[in-house]
Amino acid sequence: MIKTFLPLFLLSLLIQGCSVGNGFHLRNHISLPPSVRHLELQGISSEHGLAQALAEALEEAGGSQREKAPTKLIISDLQDDKRVTAFTRERKAREYLVYLKFNYALQYPDKEPETIGRIALDRSFIYDANYALGKEEELNKIRQDLQKDAARLILLRLQSIGKQK
Repeated sequence: MIKTFLPLFLLSLLIQGCSVGNGFHLRNHISLPPSVRHLELQGISSEHGLAQALAEALEEAGGSQREKAPTKLIISDLQDDKRVTAFTRERKAREYLVYLKFNYALQYPDKEPETIGRIALDRSFIYDANYALGKEEELNKIRQDLQKDAARLILLRLQSIGKQK
């Protein structure tokens, strides 16, 4: 019994030792600096999936999306679409590239907007006309995932800006 317990005990100590003090954080945990916790989103409709994903991500990070907030997050040149990347022998669309691209800038009170960067994300999507309904749901899920990934990337960038200042 001791022979089986000892290796497990040592393994648990090793795992615990590796995770203490190494800066490990859960993947989705983002702590925003006070200057960017409450943002006004400009450049896209509040009904757009990206705006909704940003609002959710901000809330999870302890912030919020508000109208008339002193700091503004400005989205520009938004491209949220798909294009055909492969055809069948019958010249019907077989594969699409679903993409989300945009620039984003941050504007602090009484300052000019400061361009932070550009996000360009894409995913492949294989279309089969025999399963059109299911494929439409899959396409919507891919778009939602791209929007959530983009929101997370923005918040990570805002977090790093707060650490620099």
